[in-house]
Amino acid sequence: MLQRLNYLITTLAILAFSPTVGAQGANPFIGTWDIDLRASNFGSAPAPTNMSRTYYDHGDESYTYMVITTNDDTTLSGTTAHYTYSGEQYPIANFNQTVAAQIAYNKINDTSVEYTVYVDKEVQQIGAKFISPNYQTLTISIQFPGTDQDNQILIFNRRS
Repeated sequence: MLQRLNYLITTLAILAFSPTVGAQGANPFIGTWDIDLRASNFGSAPAPTNMSRTYYDHGDESYTYMVITTNDDTTLSGTTAHYTYSGEQYPIANFNQTVAAQIAYNKINDTSVEYTVYVDKEVQQIGAKFISPNYQTLTISIQFPGTDQDNQILIFNRRS
C-alpha cells in the first residue's frame, strides 16, 4: 500500500512539474520551433541553412506566426501573419514581397490545424500542422497544387 502511495505521489509530482501538462490547456503551437534539417524533406526546393517559427497567442483567439529563414547564400527571408482559426483569409507579410498572399487556418483538433495560402485568389499551398503527443515536435506537411513542386514535410523541435 505504501509503495502504491509513493508511486502515485511521484507520478503526480512529475505531471505537475512537466512542461507538457501545462501545454495541454493552452494552444500547443505557441512558442519557438527550430527546423530539424536532417529529418525534414524540402522536396524539390533547396533546403535552407536554418529556419525558425514562432507562434504568439494574443489572448483573444487570434495568433501571429513569424518564420525567419537563413538561406544557403546567408540572406534572410521571412513571413508573418496575424490569424484566427475561423477559415477567414488574412494577409501574409513577406520580407521579399513580390506578390500579395493570404492565409486561412482551420483547427482540426487541439494539436492539428490545416491552412491554405492564396495568391490572387488562387490556391498556392495547402498544409497541415501537427504537434507530437509529447508537445516537442511540430510537423508541417505542405502540398503545392497545380505545380510541379514536390510536397514537403518539415520537422521542427520546440525551443521554448
